[in-house]
Amino acid sequence: MFQKVKDVLKKKELDPDKADVELEKGDFLALFIAASMTMLPVLIGIFALFALLTWIIF
Repeated sequence: MFQKVKDVLKKKELDPDKADVELEKGDFLALFIAASMTMLPVLIGIFALFALLTWIIF
């Protein structure tokens, strides 16, 4: 099993047909929105935890 994982990780490109894919006009905005929706709740949770610990300590 681990040999198969090592073989997959050694490959630089998993699909050579998709190596030259160009982004469309609105793709950057879509990627930015998707990243924000993924990262912001985690960051808010970390800051909320930090605020709670600070409130408890002081």
